[in-house]
Amino acid sequence: MKVVTVKAKPLDLSDSILAQGEYREQFLAQPEAQNPRVEVTGCVLIGSDEQLQPLSSDYLCRNLRKNLLADESTTSYASRLSYLLDYLKTQVEFEGSDRDEALLSVSVGRLEQYLADLNKAGLAPKTVQGRDAAHHHFFHKYLCKRFDERPPFREDNPYADGFIWSGKANALGIVQPCSMDELEQLILHAEWERERCVIQTIYDTGVRKSEVPRITLQAVRDALNFQKLLFITTGDVTPLKAPYCPLHIQGSKGKKNQINPRTTLVSRTTLERIEEYHKTPLYRRFAKEYPTSEETPAFFNALGEPYTKKNVEKLFERVSKRAMKKGKIRRQISPHKLRHGGAYAILHSPDLGKDYLDRMGTLMKSWGHKNPETSEGYTLIPMDVYQMLAEPNSVMRTKASEMELLRSRTTKRIRLGDKK
Repeated sequence: MKVVTVKAKPLDLSDSILAQGEYREQFLAQPEAQNPRVEVTGCVLIGSDEQLQPLSSDYLCRNLRKNLLADESTTSYASRLSYLLDYLKTQVEFEGSDRDEALLSVSVGRLEQYLADLNKAGLAPKTVQGRDAAHHHFFHKYLCKRFDERPPFREDNPYADGFIWSGKANALGIVQPCSMDELEQLILHAEWERERCVIQTIYDTGVRKSEVPRITLQAVRDALNFQKLLFITTGDVTPLKAPYCPLHIQGSKGKKNQINPRTTLVSRTTLERIEEYHKTPLYRRFAKEYPTSEETPAFFNALGEPYTKKNVEKLFERVSKRAMKKGKIRRQISPHKLRHGGAYAILHSPDLGKDYLDRMGTLMKSWGHKNPETSEGYTLIPMDVYQMLAEPNSVMRTKASEMELLRSRTTKRIRLGDKK
């Protein structure tokens, strides 16, 4: 099965089969025929035979249009429902089922068996738990729920007593971060300085790939101007240059697509690297299309458009493959591994707190962790044990000094004629 998700996508119905085929007269009698150019928002499941799965698709469209779930959650739930439907169609009792009506009669026992099989097949407990949660939401919030005057699609709710899978997901494991060596190789294998700025920024700020497009020119300027506001001195003394600046992030992970703002500590040298990029004709050519600095993205892709989450993913796939091909790294590095690496950098930076607990508080606020348990995922190797694993007589460098060194070793000049 495949999942198709669109949000406010323009669609011209005058080119559809309704307007051209045997149902043309009926279509012309509908209000949509008067203004055939519409915006479409929806999420649907389509089977291997190109048939729409009506129950699942209605549920998904309802969530997407009414913002009952975050957009990413809706798409994720769609995939989890598709896995369940693929499984049910292999079972004897549902061999003759058409589309997704198997969901109207599937029993608690069959759902228990499905989840147990996933666990037996070696899927991570957290993955099994996630699928169980998606099924629970579908049955509890849609299939077995009355809407206005419409009775529920099924009266018996297999999830009436809560979640079905009784196993527990071990949410905390030793986090596998991106190391400084891997980070440097990723940057060195990025062809353009604007890409190198993005990679260093993700590590230093801990932004998620979905948050990169929301960093603005004004946010970078405000962060760099912070010390001018708070550290101005009297007389002829030069204003202090703090090693870190607060950068405002329009964060993800808010409920129902809401922005979850936070302020993260970013090394001044990273902001200055971005500022140098902003001074180039390359950046200014694209930035002039925006009326204000508050609306101007901090980064543009090769086409002069704001980065999308997909652009960030493709960038990391591209530079990881180059570095792996040359034997510089051994694994594919995702943007989220940089977020993990930046978190470790905070916990190990002696200037970001007098002790480990202080630095843990800095991490929670900067990375936008709502629960302390999330930040504690980075402490499964206690600091004293970590120090024993470190090289003898090694000196702990600060996060700011690491970023300064990284910048000096990886900055690439943007020439006057560069077009991307």
